[in-house]
Amino acid sequence: MAEVLVNNTKKSGKFLKDVIAGEPYKMGANIVIIKGIKKEEEKESKKYKITTTKGSMIVGITESSDTVEFWNKNYKKFNGKHIGWKSVSDVSFGNITIDLPMSNKAEKFKKWDVILGISGFDKTEGYIIFIKKDTQEVYGIENPKIGILIAGKRVLSELTSEDYIISIEPIRESREKIDYLTTTDLNMELEDGWKIWTYCEAEFEGPSKTVEHALALMEDGYFEITEFTNTFIADCRLQTLSIDEDNLEDRKRGAITVRNIGAGVGKVYIYKENRASSLSHTVVGKITKGIELADFSDTGIISVVSKPERLNAIGKTQKEASELFKKHGITHKMEGNTDENAIIIEQSPEYTLDVLKSKEVITKGISPDELLYIEIYDDKAPNTAWYFRKTTGLTTKNIGTLKVYFKTGDMVMFERNDEYSKGLLPENTPSESLEGGVIGVTNMVKRYKGYIGIRLSPNDKYGPTGETFEGTNIVGKIVKNGDIIKKLKAKDTLYILEVKK
Repeated sequence: MAEVLVNNTKKSGKFLKDVIAGEPYKMGANIVIIKGIKKEEEKESKKYKITTTKGSMIVGITESSDTVEFWNKNYKKFNGKHIGWKSVSDVSFGNITIDLPMSNKAEKFKKWDVILGISGFDKTEGYIIFIKKDTQEVYGIENPKIGILIAGKRVLSELTSEDYIISIEPIRESREKIDYLTTTDLNMELEDGWKIWTYCEAEFEGPSKTVEHALALMEDGYFEITEFTNTFIADCRLQTLSIDEDNLEDRKRGAITVRNIGAGVGKVYIYKENRASSLSHTVVGKITKGIELADFSDTGIISVVSKPERLNAIGKTQKEASELFKKHGITHKMEGNTDENAIIIEQSPEYTLDVLKSKEVITKGISPDELLYIEIYDDKAPNTAWYFRKTTGLTTKNIGTLKVYFKTGDMVMFERNDEYSKGLLPENTPSESLEGGVIGVTNMVKRYKGYIGIRLSPNDKYGPTGETFEGTNIVGKIVKNGDIIKKLKAKDTLYILEVKK
């Protein structure tokens, strides 16, 4: 039996499945195992501390060249060297002999660059030179730059002709090398000392509507990694949903943000490294446990426990809602159909943080017989299905709504969403007679793109929105309670529930 830590709790077992029993975990999600941590010291220093009579400066080596190799072997020769010259554009210390290939080519240098150079094309007149402003100059040798000044810029400005270098010391940094494994194999045999992470804990706080967006994404207990960099992982499942709130805070390690503008609007991010605040990111929470899962996962899903859990009862029964709100000390008032099996179609306040703040919630129920049960064709018409979900609200809610635009005969047209209807290319267009009860969306071939329609009777020429077949995308079909369509009139609201396979 191996002794391990699982989510910082001591456990023992032979296989991974033995020790994660009872831990928060969504089947198929990534598990991160830290096998050990080693410290490795840099073989070659990338930083040097130069101590002068006015104070210390630190040079970061950025280049790889013969000039850098010369510096690494000969930097001690600059100990005790005085100011060579000080001008508007540079300051130098020297001199020493620099036996490197010479060049009379003027090169561009940026402020804070650090270089080696020779004066008067005399190799015995070698200097270390600090660039004080952007310049183009001849410094006498090929590839003179060795790095940049990363600390001590104030010291540089205070130097006078009397100052000199007291000492130069390499700064060797040690780095942690983590031996880790990311797996979904629950039959893996364990070894003593492993640290195992099965889930992230996410605490949410911020603008209530945008927090709800992130809570909806993680409501099923997972975060899907569709993008990753060294800085963040991102879940793009709700990308393109509009976000109109901001919360300008620094994106610290563990921060959870929602993109609020641009091509990635609606994406949810978890940050692995600190980043400054951004007008395009709304901060909605932070990871308080299990950030290792974000650190070492570049694909798949990771389990998430949200705090607070989402308190949106739309789609639940009145009884289920009462049990949910009671658990959080929320007073639950019911309207409409108050039977315990009635399905909730509206909730006020709608957002979790507002519910917790008010300590009171009102839910409106209807009979299950008043819901239209539908199937959505994600496989046949993925883009149209996404438009349909965004228009009805099925992206973040379990009950969607459609507002009746007009009705004629056995065909009902529903209002469109102008913002989301752009780019509705033809897909899953019918070629033969259509059966009754299918759901169609007018595509961009036609003028009135985005309108949604249902026709109860078959038709061999026109789709559910009254358009010919080439202008009609079939996005789904009625599964149950189709007679509701016959009772609808203009401006009515139709409540729909998706039946998933």
